[in-house]
Amino acid sequence: MRYCFISFMFIFTFMFNNLLFAKEISISWPSIWVAKDSKAKVIRQLVNEFNQANSGKIKVVLEDQTDYDLYAQKLTAQLATGKLPDIFTIGPDLRDIFYRSNKGLDFVPHLDYDSNWKSRFPGNALNSNNKDGKIYMLPYELFVTPVIYNKKLLKNAGYESFPNSYKEFINMCKAIKKTGKICSSQMTNKNAWTSMLWYSQILVSAGGSDIYNKGLDDPAYLKAAEIMREMYNYTSSDAVGATAAVSAGHFLNERSAVFMNGPWFIKRYKTEGIPGLHDNLVIAPAPMVEGGKGSMGGYIGGRQSSLAAGKQTDKNKEKAIVKFLKWLTKPDNVARLSYDSGAMFIIKTELPEDMDRLFKDMSKQAGNAPYVAPIFINGINSLSIAREFPQALSALVLDDASPKDFVQMLKDAK
Repeated sequence: MRYCFISFMFIFTFMFNNLLFAKEISISWPSIWVAKDSKAKVIRQLVNEFNQANSGKIKVVLEDQTDYDLYAQKLTAQLATGKLPDIFTIGPDLRDIFYRSNKGLDFVPHLDYDSNWKSRFPGNALNSNNKDGKIYMLPYELFVTPVIYNKKLLKNAGYESFPNSYKEFINMCKAIKKTGKICSSQMTNKNAWTSMLWYSQILVSAGGSDIYNKGLDDPAYLKAAEIMREMYNYTSSDAVGATAAVSAGHFLNERSAVFMNGPWFIKRYKTEGIPGLHDNLVIAPAPMVEGGKGSMGGYIGGRQSSLAAGKQTDKNKEKAIVKFLKWLTKPDNVARLSYDSGAMFIIKTELPEDMDRLFKDMSKQAGNAPYVAPIFINGINSLSIAREFPQALSALVLDDASPKDFVQMLKDAK
């Protein structure tokens, strides 16, 4: 009888432990790749396919984050005082804060253990995310932000091609304004994204691709402010205070002739633009500042989002997270994501021949560019200056601050 009792207890304990181990692991992913984001459809498909393949074992739960800026603010707060999500995407602007927090999941042991997974990433990309022997960020999405212009609206203003200099560009803007259209979409709200991209282009053209190593006293910062102020004479009346949706809306509805954004926006030209918009769009390098130190055809861009995870105490959950990230970085899945959204990724993959022509032109020009310099909010390497930019820009274009005052506002924020 005693042996039967011991056998029963052994079986019960074995079954109980198996039940505990077999409990479905839930992985939270607060994601900005939802709703109108061009990657939303395929991301949801990939999550659903993974969950189905791992039914009863692992479940990834998407938590919609539709406001990019609020997401960044929340993540910044979590890095400082809270617990990080299981999985999340993070930009280069938060890299230093993230590594200092020591709250990230270190991927080095997992990458070293699985050489196939490690080989998907260019070596230099992984090395640049290695700090003190740890890799908290897996490089994922890349971007460049050239000019996108509407050739029909330019033709109506008497232009067959895009200008090479800002002097010519301003003259074109005057001609476009006479036709009743807006020259370029601009915005000052939140991170002033569209205008920040233009400022980045002008800054690099004036000061060279190494401008961020020269400090805010370099005259290129002042020159870029002067040109930005002039450009606002030919933008929409609602540009001051405008959000990204407002800025993009003018271009999608052919109220503005020139736009600036990344490859992730390509799909939206078709899905949200007025009929025929996509057919009239052309990719071009930004104009050049006369006498500037930049080079014609130079691009701005860099890394957009890296994949990351919060540090785990449960090793089974850590393995489940890594399993999902391997799925998300599988070359075939990355190709699907790029094909459908137009976004660019660092993962080595073969893309279909029938990729969107705008994506092909963007990729070709970026590949032939003499440089791809960082955008301002990444290159300036100061979160406080990046956050001051929208306020300084608003003051500049409302004539509450001169171009010199604009630069001083950036200096004071440092």
